[in-house]
Amino acid sequence: MTEQKPFREYQIVLPPQSWNRYYWQNVFFVKRLPECFDFFHNAMARLRYAPMTRPHFPPGSTAVFPVKNRSGKKTLSAYLASRLGVVEPWAADLLRRGCVALDGFAAAPDAVINLSAGPHSIEVRFPIDWPRHMALTEMDLDILYEDEHLVVLNKPPGVVVHPARGHLDSQTLQNGMRSRYSRLLAHRETTIGSPHRLDKDTSGAIVFALTRQTYAGLVEQFSLALPRKEYLAVVDGDPDFDETSCRSPLGPDAGRKGLGAVVPLERGGKNARTDFRVLRRGSGWALLAAVPHTGRPHQIRIHAASLGLPLAGDREYNTHWDRLGFPRQALHAAALTFRHPATGETLRVEAPPPEDFRLALAALGLPDKILRRTKAGNGRQHQGALRSEY
Repeated sequence: MTEQKPFREYQIVLPPQSWNRYYWQNVFFVKRLPECFDFFHNAMARLRYAPMTRPHFPPGSTAVFPVKNRSGKKTLSAYLASRLGVVEPWAADLLRRGCVALDGFAAAPDAVINLSAGPHSIEVRFPIDWPRHMALTEMDLDILYEDEHLVVLNKPPGVVVHPARGHLDSQTLQNGMRSRYSRLLAHRETTIGSPHRLDKDTSGAIVFALTRQTYAGLVEQFSLALPRKEYLAVVDGDPDFDETSCRSPLGPDAGRKGLGAVVPLERGGKNARTDFRVLRRGSGWALLAAVPHTGRPHQIRIHAASLGLPLAGDREYNTHWDRLGFPRQALHAAALTFRHPATGETLRVEAPPPEDFRLALAALGLPDKILRRTKAGNGRQHQGALRSEY
């Protein structure tokens, strides 16, 4: 009998040399199949959730692209995006900046090209600072936790997390992170990005990955709603509960672009759940702890408003947003708990509220001893500790 070769984990031989009944026994054992499934699942997650990197066009260079697929009409921004292999907002940015020419003539930002009639070539000049979201912007970042895999920040209010439609400038938190960790950008495995979002005027804890593998692991956790996010919210009104859970389905507001509303499931709404607990009551206001179990846009703000308790300072969902003196929506991500993708340990990071939040609470008579700041480790890890003195 021929001696069988020892099993090699995740060994794949293509094409197979033999299809006899002993072949797959030599390659895979049944007891190893779960491990193999995990291996391929993680590999696909890294491919699926890996963020788009900078296109491989030297900054300051010029390239000419012949027009292909000569049939039909198409916006120039969409066609250019397909030829460059980038998202359409990046191509539209090149058009707005006058960096695109059709057969030697400058192209209009809203140009529509007839592929069957011309042009024959597209000339593109790539600016040094394109795409703009790749620009490095120095920022004063409040770091709560840091290691070689990820960073947890205390996001200030008024700052966008990452470039998006309407925010294609370089004044985002991601630009600040790229500036702080610019020394890592030359490495192939470096990916600086956040797997979750906070609204522009919401402050608090947010995690950024520094490597591609960490980013894929975090995205997988947040897509399954595994991390625990705890918020502090000041609401306008008197709650008739001590604890409650709001499960109203949410969806886009048909009457207001970019905003959300309670939408029945049969009309396209999606399941959502937020737990609320009263921490402190005042005259016509209350301080709540909010824990979302799903990640719908504006979820806490809409659920609070649906209970008749809109957030103080919320200009979109509170008609009397300025009654309590908050300059922005009174929402702060006070704590974030998740599994570290590299070490597997459970990491909990707490963020003290910013000055505007504390001053507004003080004006309502709440003592400025809700959170205290402590330092641990070698000075790189900063962690605020929630106190129960409400």
